[in-house]
Amino acid sequence: MEKQDEKDEFWDLSSLLPKKQPAAPVSRFATRVATAEVTAAHGDTPTRSPEESRLTAASASGEAEVREYTPTENGLILSVRIVGRASDYNFYGQFRRDAIRLLNEEGRECEYTPFFSYIPQYTQLNAAQKAYYLYWRSEARRGNFLRCDESYFYLYTYEIINLPDYIPPKQGIELLCTAWAAYRKKFPRTDKYMVEWVTDYCLIHELPCPTEHIRPFLREILPLASFKEFYLGALGELTKEGLETALAFFSDYNFRESRYAKGEHAARLEECIFGAVRPVLRELFADAHLMRENSTRSHRAHEAFCGSLCAHNVKRRIELTYFAAADVSAFRTSLTAAVKYAENKFRAALSIKSRLSVASLDARYRELIDAYFDAKREVLVPQKPKEAPPAYEKLYDAPTRGTDLAAAREIELRSWATTRILVSEEEAEEVFAPAPEPSVSVAEEPPAQLDTAPFGMTEGELA
Repeated sequence: MEKQDEKDEFWDLSSLLPKKQPAAPVSRFATRVATAEVTAAHGDTPTRSPEESRLTAASASGEAEVREYTPTENGLILSVRIVGRASDYNFYGQFRRDAIRLLNEEGRECEYTPFFSYIPQYTQLNAAQKAYYLYWRSEARRGNFLRCDESYFYLYTYEIINLPDYIPPKQGIELLCTAWAAYRKKFPRTDKYMVEWVTDYCLIHELPCPTEHIRPFLREILPLASFKEFYLGALGELTKEGLETALAFFSDYNFRESRYAKGEHAARLEECIFGAVRPVLRELFADAHLMRENSTRSHRAHEAFCGSLCAHNVKRRIELTYFAAADVSAFRTSLTAAVKYAENKFRAALSIKSRLSVASLDARYRELIDAYFDAKREVLVPQKPKEAPPAYEKLYDAPTRGTDLAAAREIELRSWATTRILVSEEEAEEVFAPAPEPSVSVAEEPPAQLDTAPFGMTEGELA
């Protein structure tokens, strides 16, 4: 055992190593981080605008800006509360300063240069990419949308979001929506971001829903929106696109799945459904009690521009109080019944016997639908004008003659002669047997004899 211990000590080198000094106790680090301004090497820091100075001062003081208002154009939203970010962190401050410096720089025509970045920024552009971006941006502001990459599109969007004090929000929302409409088919992934960013941009800057710009594709983007009430509460003049959106979201019955929505009746059914339901929808939106009495107040809070590049002094928190449209059961029930009732009226006009079962529908809405179909009665099923018969049909008309008793008697006699030829002898005896004598004698003329044999036959041949 002692020999084993000696062998273990041979390999123990700790006695040969220098002695370590005792470690000093670790002190707790400071949790407060001071703001550090860093100027990019490629440009000078621009002079701050009064709005930028106010936003930065509010953030540095630790006081959050709070603003509250009630939208007048949207009956579903009760209140909007905008809360500024009080933070010591200066996120993306350099991007905002670069955006301000390049805001009014016009681009010159140049060749397309590809560009890719997960979070595009000006500092990532080389000389050729920067030249093309400025040229593309100048054309986009004029409504001429050239070839571009998705990263150019996001850089342009970030620029508008981060400069509300330099680009007026009314102009900014138009720039955002026109670019979105121009490139959404080429870059389908932009829909899920833009539907949220446009909502946040409008709510923060107290703008109404930009229905004029997004109406053509509102039905496609609505399922992607996390706050659908922003779009549903501002359907505008209920154009065809607005009606499509309202019916898709609020009605439990899809008339496009009807057997009569296909083939020859499809176009007329769509026209009649939209025409009959439009005044009903106006009344339903006007009936605020359907929204307020049948839906509880909902609350929602989220950080604005989630997923985008947004400077710390532009970032906001949005707190909402609203009526959840999906919970408005009375509204949904009434609209569903109105659509079914309108289709029943359409079927009746075409003399189709089958009908849809319709839940209780207010008499006012029935009258609106009835009035539409009463006005549409003559054109719904147009009467085809009677066509003149073809000239050759006159050749098949029977000749018109007066009554000729002699000719009628001749036809009768020939008929009996033909009957005698066709029947057997036994049948002939029964058919041509003389009638029994009447019990009471009645003076009458003897039947006339055949003057001539029918079909040129002699009397002997007839016998």
